[in-house]
Amino acid sequence: MSSPAGSPEREALAFDLYGTLVDPIAISDELGRVLGDSDGHAAASLWRVKQLEYSFRLTAMDRYEDFRLVTARALDFALASLGASLTVAEAERLVELYDHLRPFPDAAPTLRELADSGYELAVFSNGTPAMIRNCLANSGLGEFFGQRISVDDVRAFKPSPRAYQHAASRLSRPAGQVRLVTCNTFDSVGASAAGLRTAWVNRSAAPFDTIGARPDITVPALDALPAALAR
Repeated sequence: MSSPAGSPEREALAFDLYGTLVDPIAISDELGRVLGDSDGHAAASLWRVKQLEYSFRLTAMDRYEDFRLVTARALDFALASLGASLTVAEAERLVELYDHLRPFPDAAPTLRELADSGYELAVFSNGTPAMIRNCLANSGLGEFFGQRISVDDVRAFKPSPRAYQHAASRLSRPAGQVRLVTCNTFDSVGASAAGLRTAWVNRSAAPFDTIGARPDITVPALDALPAALAR
């Protein structure tokens, strides 16, 4: 993407996938059906928390397992915590739901508006390349992204600096010309520490982390992002 002579180049926007564009907690309905438990939300939340914890732990130990395996092992923990027992096929089907997560209602309209405004859009995720590809295809969001960036390439999960440096390299930009858009506070803090700009999507009106740089932009939902960037 080029800019008019004498004007600064427009920043690239790198979107986190899980929780920012698509909703992993929406799995709760299916979990409730499979487990015979009306409160699938608790199971989905525990699964998500353990998934992130495992990714943090692996990176701190300088080890790597891809995100599909991490997701499967986190599900195993959630099921064990709830005293649930599933067949291998049932557990595999639940993991495959990550390929079919529903987009947030404001995701597609916001991405279309930003693309029409001339922003370069990328997905930047802990997911494997196959997970990213499948999720974007099934959510209908794939058309908006020329770049699909996975931490799998550098074998280190966010918030490792290596992950953010890789994203900037893939976009052929200095870090300061890339803005991470994420709902995850750890992701925003990690991006800031690596020199990226940040936009935090705070759908739950939660407090921000008390260690690390605050986000450059905070919005209550994705559809507020274009106006915030224009300001």
